[in-house]
Amino acid sequence: MDKIEQTSGGKQSSSIWNKIKHCRLLSLAGIIGPFAFLAILLALDIIQWQSLPVLSKISDLVHGAFGWLQTVAFVLIGVFLIIFVMKLYSITHKKISSLTGTSFFGITSVGFLAIAAFPSEIGNIGLSIQGLIHNSIAGVISATFILGCIAFAHHFRKDPHWKPYWIYTVLTVILCLAFAISWGVATESHLQAISERLLLISGFIWMLVISIKLIRSHGKQQPVPVNVEEDDNY
Repeated sequence: MDKIEQTSGGKQSSSIWNKIKHCRLLSLAGIIGPFAFLAILLALDIIQWQSLPVLSKISDLVHGAFGWLQTVAFVLIGVFLIIFVMKLYSITHKKISSLTGTSFFGITSVGFLAIAAFPSEIGNIGLSIQGLIHNSIAGVISATFILGCIAFAHHFRKDPHWKPYWIYTVLTVILCLAFAISWGVATESHLQAISERLLLISGFIWMLVISIKLIRSHGKQQPVPVNVEEDDNY
């Protein structure tokens, strides 16, 4: 009886992943999410320039007259990132490296949702509990996204259907690391704001490129799953 239930559960899970794999609209998540986030960010930079410093840190935009829009942006990117990574996982044949990358991106997604619940505090960052939580979540978002890209770069390098994307993914990791470090060591607020924007844009462009690949994969005959070799100690 238990074996029958396990088999039934496995078939249902497989059916769900097949639906995700063949749903072309889901491929747009990696495009819509970043564009929506950046559009809101640009709008807030423009309409709140009188009440906040020029090039405020992204999280500080919640303190302007239309700050609730920034909270919405965090929630949107979190949701769309979850959809994007589920779609990517369904296409990459669910190997251990893509599972690892998916797990890290899942944490990144939750981080964006959580950071909306713990807004920054201008002037008190690092002093209050809320500020410490906010800073910690921001660090987790950056770290897990970079680790997720590393895991997918490992998979792309071994998968002939994705091999052209592994070097670009490595370059994205290098850029994100550089901007994350510059964000962490910068002492001036406007330099921090520039660094975190460049960090986000680097990650969003990667999502855009991968999403275009996902969309194009629907215009072709679906490739036969490839036996992607994984290192046992990965």
